[in-house]
Amino acid sequence: MHDYTLIILAGGKGSRVGGADKGLLEVDGKPLIAHLLEHLAPRPQRVVISANRNQALYRQWADQVVEDLRPDFPGPMAGLEAAFQACEGLCLCLPCDLLQPPASMAADLLAKAAIGHVCVAQDPIRRQPLCLSLHAQQWRTSLTDYLDNGGRSAYGWLETLAVQPVAVGTPLQNLNHAQRLTDSPAPLAGC
Repeated sequence: MHDYTLIILAGGKGSRVGGADKGLLEVDGKPLIAHLLEHLAPRPQRVVISANRNQALYRQWADQVVEDLRPDFPGPMAGLEAAFQACEGLCLCLPCDLLQPPASMAADLLAKAAIGHVCVAQDPIRRQPLCLSLHAQQWRTSLTDYLDNGGRSAYGWLETLAVQPVAVGTPLQNLNHAQRLTDSPAPLAGC
């Protein structure tokens, strides 16, 4: 069993879901973030949620809620930067719209984590840059420097690091459109 902190990225503008706070959108009567936590194994020792709105609501699922240190919703890397300030040691980062992580994904990412590299989920289609494990204190400065120099992309930041891909057997899907919340016949996952 791993002693780790779960970082959930829920601080976006929600521009592809009509400006809604995506982590709080409901599927089957429960917010997306509740689905993620319900299906996550192994269980984290601590949960840090990056959220720029509705912090009081998010506190029911978190040990700590943090908001971006930078203005104007600059993206998920800014949320990760803020979460790093609240974390030490081994961390697993996931986006709030990952309803049901593949059964072994979190355990596999945590098992391969080591000082010196960042582990990133690689599904059969592509790298999933917001599904990763790392040691927070090792990458704080790198991420802040990347953001200070105008970087915003998760892919771009990962290109500057030593990355260990971790295979995920099934494709993960982004939950980026509100209509998909009601139209999808199967559970959706996203990174």
